[in-house]
Amino acid sequence: MSRILLTTLAAAAIAGPAAAGEVFAGVYAHDVDDGISYGKFEDGAQIVVGARTTALDELDFLGRARVHLLAGVNTSGGTNYVATGLSWRFDLNERLYLQPGIGVAVHDGRVNLPSPNAPGLTPEERLKRIRDRQTKLDLGSRVLFEPELSLGWKATPRLSMELSWIHVSHGRLAGHYNPGLGDVGVRLLYRYGLDR
Repeated sequence: MSRILLTTLAAAAIAGPAAAGEVFAGVYAHDVDDGISYGKFEDGAQIVVGARTTALDELDFLGRARVHLLAGVNTSGGTNYVATGLSWRFDLNERLYLQPGIGVAVHDGRVNLPSPNAPGLTPEERLKRIRDRQTKLDLGSRVLFEPELSLGWKATPRLSMELSWIHVSHGRLAGHYNPGLGDVGVRLLYRYGLDR
């Protein structure tokens, strides 16, 4: 996962001073029960770093979307992920904004724990598999959807703070069982270049 962090930071640095966008870092409560995700399978905090472009003229047909790239690393050996996608900023006033986004994520967590309903299992093996399903996060697919939502506050023209929610799940495309993974936290942003 350290390679993912380095790649994310390198992508932000390569953008250079002539480009415009934001880099961010934050700490999140990991695997929360947010009403969409089941929550409480994994412990620790999630450290999230990433970069986001300014609104791109090239994406006018998508409502001047911004492109984001982020990586989340769990402090207790839980699920790590990297995600990319699009987000849109809606100014509520001069300082506050709302920013929804959608993307795709790849993770290193569990996928497809063995079924407790497979034929020929011993009672002990069936109970073990049931316990695993009740206590271990199984995201069902290596590639997941990544919706997110942020409420931001511009402290200065360059610095912002966001209350942020990130969700990853397969949306039941990889089967009925879809616990999802929700992270909620605060991140600090530094804006470089000319924001639009």
